[in-house]
Amino acid sequence: MEKYDGEPRRTAEGRAHSSTRERLLREVEAHPEATTSQLVEATGLHENTVRGHLERLRSDGHIRRERDSALGRGRPAWRWRTVPPAQLGAYAGLAATLASALGEVSAEPSVPARRAGQSWGRQLIEERGGAADAGDTRDVIIEIMREQGFAPDDGGDTVRLRACPLLAAASRNAQVVCAVHEGMIDGIARANGSDLESTLVPFALDGACALHLRASA
Repeated sequence: MEKYDGEPRRTAEGRAHSSTRERLLREVEAHPEATTSQLVEATGLHENTVRGHLERLRSDGHIRRERDSALGRGRPAWRWRTVPPAQLGAYAGLAATLASALGEVSAEPSVPARRAGQSWGRQLIEERGGAADAGDTRDVIIEIMREQGFAPDDGGDTVRLRACPLLAAASRNAQVVCAVHEGMIDGIARANGSDLESTLVPFALDGACALHLRASA
């Protein structure tokens, strides 16, 4: 991956990265699939410092982690890789246009929007190599939402979505865009073999969206 040489990136809340966090992000970009120990060695930083920054970068949607292949005894290490910046940002204008058009041609635009989201969710599971353990569906949903730019904070009963990759479109067409996102979450759960139920409440927590995930009754 080409090394990023611009200004420091930002957290989900819009604050510029510290020099240490930006340095670590650039190390991940320069060394795709590096382990935590390799990043500690490359930066010379304390392991706890590296771990803390990696988790914040993951929470803000900049990087993702994957388990290394199991070799010998012990739990495989995490390997880190970057998430393409603003994965959906290039399509934000198109999304806004499609959401508006759907609202004009359908009396209940949320219905086809939700179906489209379910298809999207199934596709995201397929792109990850198929279903994981159904018991891990909650973690899978949160991980995918990180990758898609929602910057989720898992608070237990409620997941706080601190960012929206289609915020401008959602602000103007919440009924359609949020229905797509609800469908996406449902599609992920079903494709992963789970009956986990979800409720998405737009802009419920000081401007952030509230996602409630619960086992089916």
